[in-house]
Amino acid sequence: MKQRRSHRRLFWTLGVIGLVLFVLVGTWWGRNHHYLTQTRVQDTKTPTLFIPGYMGNKISFGGMIRRMDHYGIGTKAMVIHVTKQGNVQIDQQASLKQKNPLIQVLFQNNKQEHVEAKQLRQVLYILKEKYQVQKVNLVGHSSGGNIVFDYLTSPTAKTKQVPRVSKFVNIATNFPGNKTAGHLLPKQLYILNIAGDIWHLGSDGGIPVKQDLALKQIAASRVAAYREVVVHGSPLTVYHSMLHENGAVDQIIAEYLFKPL
Repeated sequence: MKQRRSHRRLFWTLGVIGLVLFVLVGTWWGRNHHYLTQTRVQDTKTPTLFIPGYMGNKISFGGMIRRMDHYGIGTKAMVIHVTKQGNVQIDQQASLKQKNPLIQVLFQNNKQEHVEAKQLRQVLYILKEKYQVQKVNLVGHSSGGNIVFDYLTSPTAKTKQVPRVSKFVNIATNFPGNKTAGHLLPKQLYILNIAGDIWHLGSDGGIPVKQDLALKQIAASRVAAYREVVVHGSPLTVYHSMLHENGAVDQIIAEYLFKPL
């Protein structure tokens, strides 16, 4: 008898957990669907590279790229794998001449941002040399933003051997030690900086909003234009690692990247 009651409690508990998960997933999907069906962009033909953060993998930006592709905002065009030795392997899934081509960059050595920044240079060199890409956008999350910043402040970023970076979208990153590096950024660069703020507590659970927005002092006076957006919400939507799963963030990024300057 006791065993039956124990089983009933277990099934009841599992049922409640399942129901809660179903409601949460349904709410998340409906929210993202609402934002993305309202997003209107133009066909720019400018490839956008997505750079994940510390220990980033195919999941990091996979959802955002998949959603943008699904809702006709962009086209998932490539997945680029970079080995620890810096060898570049390209999995092309669509033409770079399709609408707003999206490129996911995955580093096997995904814990050393300075190494990844050097490897990003090789990725961009190949895109110009082999695919005649003249300009790109770069999107970085967390330390992925540091990778992009390190690249942009390197001499390579200003040479004709690599595509010109038109827009840089930074998501939830701080830039320790880079307070004086802003003068090295390309002057024609446009920057969008996104921070998450859980319940107006001043942090996304990983990066304090003030630390993220400190990029303004580093870059705003050095580039063509700087804009910042603080996204408010619950841990389900604006926690540090949930920002790139947030439909509102998708919309903000898409409208910034794929509309004329």
